[in-house]
Amino acid sequence: MIAFNTAPVLAADVDFGRFMASPSGAAGLSAAISSLGACDTRPVWSLSYDPDIDGDNPNHVYVGCQYDPEWEEGDDLYDKGILAKFFELDGVLTLDSLTQLP
Repeated sequence: MIAFNTAPVLAADVDFGRFMASPSGAAGLSAAISSLGACDTRPVWSLSYDPDIDGDNPNHVYVGCQYDPEWEEGDDLYDKGILAKFFELDGVLTLDSLTQLP
């Protein structure tokens, strides 16, 4: 039997178990990756810096990738990402906002 590592790239700091423990948390992650659209590289997941706490916020998840727009000449890749902010109420994470980052 062949086992593949299906963990998202650079996602060691994101506790996916917390988000997947509730339907609203799982739906929020799904909305984030769906909003990203087509990618030419594997998506990268990480926690996002929050200036209010001066550190990475475990409730703010960034997913990003690179893409090659067909209209652009050359082989430059462009970054794009989605910042998903969640709030926690009674141990349940719920999506608060999605922000598209260039």
